[in-house]
Parts: sequence; structure tokens; C-alpha cells
Amino acid sequence: AMKNKKYIYSILAAGLMAFAMQSCYQDLGQTPGFDYPQQPPKAPIDETGQIFHASFNVGFKDTVSGVSPTVVGTPTLSTGIISKAYTGATGAYLTFKLSDLKATFGTDFTIGFWYKVNGTPDRAGIIVVGPPTSGAGADAQNNRTSGFRIFRENADGKQRIKANVGDGTGDTWLDGGSKGDVDPATAGWKYITLTMTTGTATFYIDGDVVATSSTFAKISWTGCDIMSIGSGAPRFTEWGHYSDLSRIDDIRIYSKALTAAQIKEIVNHESDN
Repeated sequence: AMKNKKYIYSILAAGLMAFAMQSCYQDLGQTPGFDYPQQPPKAPIDETGQIFHASFNVGFKDTVSGVSPTVVGTPTLSTGIISKAYTGATGAYLTFKLSDLKATFGTDFTIGFWYKVNGTPDRAGIIVVGPPTSGAGADAQNNRTSGFRIFRENADGKQRIKANVGDGTGDTWLDGGSKGDVDPATAGWKYITLTMTTGTATFYIDGDVVATSSTFAKISWTGCDIMSIGSGAPRFTEWGHYSDLSRIDDIRIYSKALTAAQIKEIVNHESDN
């Protein structure tokens, strides 16, 4: 009987040992008993040369200069790609006085921002820095010889985003045709960028070239004193590019022309948040 008991105890002990080992390995597979090294945090976006940044996380102000814009109408803040975003309304837009900003706009220039299109109305101004049209009424402003205009128009149910830039005597179109088309129903957030330097102006969506001009002399800022966000008004109205009901987030302006790779870094960094 004693031998039988020892035999049974041996079987029980072996079974318990096997069960314990199995549980141990299962735990290792499911909830390891040690910490794997975590990925290091992403490096912050390079802000070298950044002269304007409207994050819209708290309000509408430029966090570089600390200046708040003039608010026309009743735009709001709603969910953005990063915290909050400017959200347009009929008749609404922001204007910043360029003289209030940290630095004067120069020949080398980049503006980039996140954009979630609302296709109604079917054309709108997005961001405009332009001179007044002397002698023309409020609904006929369209002097394109200096500054820039980023705007959208209907293209067979999609929205075609394009830009126009002035060199002091004439203007250059950055219209990539269907490359600039976004579908309001499915597009989600897109990163829009305009870069300019001596001899070149380039328009990007998500870091991909939509249109470029290698015959563009250089940007002129003659007569440009305000930047409007969320509408073509008050300086780009003749063709009906008024207030935009879309969302705009994290506008950055640099005193340099970012490369496609640098733009992609911003896209990848912020779209992962």
C-alpha cells in the first residue's frame, strides 16, 4: 500500500510540475514577466525658421508671436487631427495683420496646414495673403500680382485644391488638375503645403507634388498687409471664393522652402497622433 501511495504521489507531483511549467510558458506568451524596451518618443517637428504657428488647440492665436487675429463671423473650434481645429461657418474667417507677426514674409517661404474638406459651398477660399484691388468693390477683389491664394473649386463632385502666386507683375497658377482633387465623402485629413523660393513655387498634398512652376521668378508681397484664414475674403472674392466650412488645423509658416522630405516628416509625425 505504501508503494502504491508513493507511486500515486509521484504521478501527482509530475502532473503538478507539468501544469506549472505549462502555465509559466503560457504567461510568458501572453503577459511577459519582463518589460520589453519601448520605442523612443518621436522627435519633435523641426521648428527652425518657423515664424507662425496656429495650433487652434485653445483659441485662434499665433503661438509664435502671441498675437490673436480679428475674428469675422462665428467660426468655432472642433475636433482636429491634433486636439482642436478651426471650423468655418458661413461668413466667417480670421485675419492676421502681417505687421503683428514675428517676422516679415520673404522670398523663401512655406505654409503648411491640415485640412478636412467640407464640399459645401462648392468653392471657397482657404488661406489668402493678397493686396487690395484698387477701385473695385468688396465683391470684385482679385489682384493677383502679389501674395498667394490657396482655394478650392468643384471638379465633378470632388474638390480641386489649387494655389496662385504673384511675382510683382503677374501671377502663376499651381493647378495640378486631378492631382489636386479630394473627395469630401472619403478624403479625411489632408496636409496642404505651398513652398516658394527664387525660381520655383510648388504645391503639395500630403507631401506629394500636385503642381510646380520652375519659371516663377520670386514671390512679391507688395501691398499685402493681412492673411485671411477660412475665406478668400476680403482680398480674393471676385470669383466667389468666400467662406469655407471645412476644418483647418495646425498652420505653420516658415521663412524657408521646405523640401518634400521635410513635409513628409510633418505628415508622418502628426498623422500618427
